Amino acid sequence: MDEKQTSMMEFMENFKEQEAEDKDLMPSGEFEKRERFETERDVVYAGYFIESYQGDIEGKFGKNTAVRVTSPEGTKLTLWVNGYEEEHFGQFMTKIEKKGATVLDEDVKTGAITLTPPVKVDFMRSQVPSKDGERRYNKIMFILKAHGEEVRYELDSL
Repeated sequence: MDEKQTSMMEFMENFKEQEAEDKDLMPSGEFEKRERFETERDVVYAGYFIESYQGDIEGKFGKNTAVRVTSPEGTKLTLWVNGYEEEHFGQFMTKIEKKGATVLDEDVKTGAITLTPPVKVDFMRSQVPSKDGERRYNKIMFILKAHGEEVRYELDSL
């Protein structure tokens, strides 16, 4: 073999070694399967991790937002919000970003927004009366329980 072939073979060996060492640092490119999160009204869901979300997804009843969460047991779920709940979720995201609890990073290709780092929340869905008391509307309420690198470590340990 000449020197060029030897250096190329050596390069490829080194590249493969590096790829094997670094495989956990890069996404696999595989779609992460998530179950639809079926929630009930007036039930507190405690200790869930919000990882990312994506809005403007066309559904049967208009535009929706898919919120990617992980349960305290490690189950990957998608929580769907629309209408007033979508507004409440957006207000919560804006509030926690302003507090410095997370940074909202938007993927320019997909429009998905990743929380860096993820946050740990308790939340509840309910129906509340309108100001005039004549109607009821859906409301989703969140409480920020934890944020920062310790949340990432806890999530990664599940």
